[in-house]
Amino acid sequence: MAMPDSGPVYTFDAVYQDIVPGKRIVYAYDMHQDEHRISVSLATVEIEADGGGTRLTLTEHGVFLDGRDQPDQREHGTRALMDTLGAHLDGGGSGV
Repeated sequence: MAMPDSGPVYTFDAVYQDIVPGKRIVYAYDMHQDEHRISVSLATVEIEADGGGTRLTLTEHGVFLDGRDQPDQREHGTRALMDTLGAHLDGGGSGV
């Protein structure tokens, strides 16, 4: 994949705090835009049986720093990732 010649570079640095296989994942992470920390978050992924399938619940608590990131931007990106994961698990994903 070709990298763009310009524009901001975003990084995600996570520390996994708790993993219980088949039940939950808890992680804390920082997001950076170039050299600026733009947010700090604590996220929990809960996994549970739901009828013949599985329910995934993602809860995130974020602090958005210095106006470089906004909750609605994060929600949009996270929703897109979850929709892609759901489509893939349903057999209709593009594999991206």
